[in-house]
Amino acid sequence: MEIKRDVKLEDVFTFFQETEDELRELIYDYRRCNGCGICVFACPVSAIDLGPIHDIALGLDIPPVIVDHVKCAYCGICYAFCPFDCFEFRINGEKVERSSLPISPISYTYKYEEKCVECTLCSKVCPTNAIKREIVLRRQDINLRNEGLRGDIKIDYERCNQCGICAEFCDVFAMVERDPKPFDIMPYEKEILIDKEKCDFCKLCEEVCPEKAIKIEGGERVRFELPEEIAKINIDQDLCSNCSYCEKICPYNAVKTIKPAEGELSLFEARMYRCDPVGCSACIKICKHNNVWYVSKDKSRVEFNEEFCIYCGACENSCPYDLINVERKNIFTKELIRNLPWRDSWENAVKRILSKNKVKEARKFIIEEEEEEVREDISFIDVDKEKLKLISLKLEKIEDVLKRPAYRRAVEFGNPQVFLSAVKKHISAKEMKNGKLDEIR
Repeated sequence: MEIKRDVKLEDVFTFFQETEDELRELIYDYRRCNGCGICVFACPVSAIDLGPIHDIALGLDIPPVIVDHVKCAYCGICYAFCPFDCFEFRINGEKVERSSLPISPISYTYKYEEKCVECTLCSKVCPTNAIKREIVLRRQDINLRNEGLRGDIKIDYERCNQCGICAEFCDVFAMVERDPKPFDIMPYEKEILIDKEKCDFCKLCEEVCPEKAIKIEGGERVRFELPEEIAKINIDQDLCSNCSYCEKICPYNAVKTIKPAEGELSLFEARMYRCDPVGCSACIKICKHNNVWYVSKDKSRVEFNEEFCIYCGACENSCPYDLINVERKNIFTKELIRNLPWRDSWENAVKRILSKNKVKEARKFIIEEEEEEVREDISFIDVDKEKLKLISLKLEKIEDVLKRPAYRRAVEFGNPQVFLSAVKKHISAKEMKNGKLDEIR
């Protein structure tokens, strides 16, 4: 059976294996990948290697992991265990659902409809934009307005939880936004800005406020029936990183996050003097899905809020001084009831993810063939002992001449005639007549 393996590069990497009856595709979106390395440990054939994560964190635009499509078994294990949905696995053009695989991680963010008031907080703090707030109705969509009324708007900040509903509903109110930080995830400043010139004192804001923190004085309720929902919160599970920012910020306990793993995040305190949060901050930048890391103003180094960590390991891979340790203690998974022959490969993948070990490749042995011994007959030339004695004598005379510095300098400075004359003096006149001088030359 002929098997064709190749890779296509467009916006994403598409690795594929094609036979007569089946086409398997592994699609890798490296822009979503943060180099956590879970797929590297999970791969049963050691077809995935980790790239230079520190350099990638600082801006190098290359894939955090490299997939060898020739070695790839197209089993889907990397796809199943990737915590950030960087992979997609297809068979004959149809996406394979994780629930159909032998083992798949359990992670989910639940929204409790009966508790949710559809406010703005969870959508504002979500690091991956997995939570969207769809506006159903705004004040400007309502044509009814009061004319000529004058009144006042008061906010009870003891009641107000800065949910942001009033500002999303009516232009009279405006929230002062700020970036959520791991140590303070509130996306708004406490004070709400109010533009009374835009207000017709319709009192609708009193009803949309879930905390009854708004009071309109001198107004009149317009005759308009508000719908049950003026907005709708939706969670995209494919984008969700299970960081639990939404769970932490929600004042109504309307959201619950199930993390895929439990573990422990720690710093190597003995070497923390090497940490350079200004020049490096690789751990902060690489943790783009969960926003766990920040710079401590007190210690002038990095710190973390483990509450938002899912123990992916990207921060550990990015640190140039090995200051970070990510220990995974458990991975929560579900299994198919039927026992498949290849289940062991999936169970071993879980063990390697926990221990942070790659699969051991089979050892390769090279067998060297013994070379056939080749024998050659060597013939020796008879030595003329008289000639050998004569040559030795001439060499002795030349050595005697070279021992004198004046003659050595003559040779070095390109005046060989001086050296040659000295040699002639040391050789008998009889030898010179027989042409021996030519042999010496």
